[in-house]
Amino acid sequence: MRYFDTAKIHIKAGDGGRGCVAFRREKHVPRGGPSGGNGGTGGSIWVQVDDSLNSLSSFRHHVHFRAGPGIPGSGSCKHGANGESITISVPPGTIIRSSDPDAPEPVLAEMLKPGQRALLLCGGRGGRGNASFKTMRNTAPQLAEVGEVGGESWLEMELRLVADVGLVGAPNAGKSTLLSTLSAARPKVADYPFTTLTPNLGVCDLDFRSTVIADIPGLLEGAHTGHGLGHEFLRHCQRCRVLVQVVDGSSPDPLGDFDAIRAELELFNPELVNKPLVVAYNKMDLPDSADYWDDVRVALAERGISSEDCFAVSAATGQGNQLLVRRLHALLDSLPREEWDEDDALLDMSSLASSSGTGQGRPMDDFEVLLECKSPRIWRVEGQAIERFAQMTNWNYYESALRFQKVLEASGINAELRNQGVQEQDTVCIGEHTELEWSDDQSEKSLYGVWMDERKAQGRVMQGSARWPHKGS
Repeated sequence: MRYFDTAKIHIKAGDGGRGCVAFRREKHVPRGGPSGGNGGTGGSIWVQVDDSLNSLSSFRHHVHFRAGPGIPGSGSCKHGANGESITISVPPGTIIRSSDPDAPEPVLAEMLKPGQRALLLCGGRGGRGNASFKTMRNTAPQLAEVGEVGGESWLEMELRLVADVGLVGAPNAGKSTLLSTLSAARPKVADYPFTTLTPNLGVCDLDFRSTVIADIPGLLEGAHTGHGLGHEFLRHCQRCRVLVQVVDGSSPDPLGDFDAIRAELELFNPELVNKPLVVAYNKMDLPDSADYWDDVRVALAERGISSEDCFAVSAATGQGNQLLVRRLHALLDSLPREEWDEDDALLDMSSLASSSGTGQGRPMDDFEVLLECKSPRIWRVEGQAIERFAQMTNWNYYESALRFQKVLEASGINAELRNQGVQEQDTVCIGEHTELEWSDDQSEKSLYGVWMDERKAQGRVMQGSARWPHKGS
């Protein structure tokens, strides 16, 4: 049996729908004007906590998650429908990180409470139709936008069990047996080490109160370095508010086991040794264990463990279990209460959205010009806003190309290229799919001539999708 507490998935938000160029052609409606609708917004990627899950095994065979694309707009000012969003269900205690080592915030979300939701990726914005570009000076615009490409990213997920109390100790110390007597959990119990290979959760009901207890599998010396499955088990201790160290009374060296486990916790994370600790000296039903209890209690007091935090228990007979649980209740009550704001249920992963290339909210003059290659001369313009604008430009329409050239001039990109020595017929790259050829003649006549030559080379002479009817002539 394998316990899945790590996973790596790929998420892709939906692309925005394409805007439409259309005009009203109803009878008795002269100069009807533009009527192209906007494209729909692509679907988003959400993550939500589902308390019915206890591992990440559902991501073993399901790695890719893709939201639906937005529907293109159409005539009569009909806007396209939004793409279908998807929600990824994860167990409580899941930490979501970006797999990109250069991400500004590696930890994107910590999903702790049932029902908590977080927005991982926003869908691409739908392109605007020509009806949205109508102005007093341009009453019949012939341009539309392409939908924004939805972001995508690889994410790493790590599960840390969320429990009030965590049982730690050496292998075969009796942790699983103790959990079975304290709660309704029925973990596998046997008389050989490493019986427990996966963490177990149980709910202890006593004095009209419920306490969640996690049984952490046995730790070995060197677990903090990853020896055995040390990292897989130690990470679950970080979510527990109180730790119970179960000491095997029948061990040849109970105090040595105690010191070894404490050392492993401290070496893995120094904060673990600062958590409230209760020691459960187990197997008091055996004569060899009961005879040394007094000596062990004195030795634990010398190590800073007070007498009220030391309990002689027997997981097999239930001796001392109620006293142990009541002490745990007292410690939990003394700790600061964990506050959770309902507003935190909805998280905006702006850092992940930024890494996916979207330029929403960024100024157009936030860019950088680099000389990428000297022979042939290739210039690279980097900037999230201008890259997004270039990606959404529909080059099938001359007005779109003219609008893009005006933006390059107004944002200062053309001036920066001239300052750095751009020359005639140099290649200027913006984003992943936009390559332009620099020309010192920035007039509209020159732009229209270049645009028309490219259209003819593609077998198109009209704007939009119209094709030349006699290509061979």
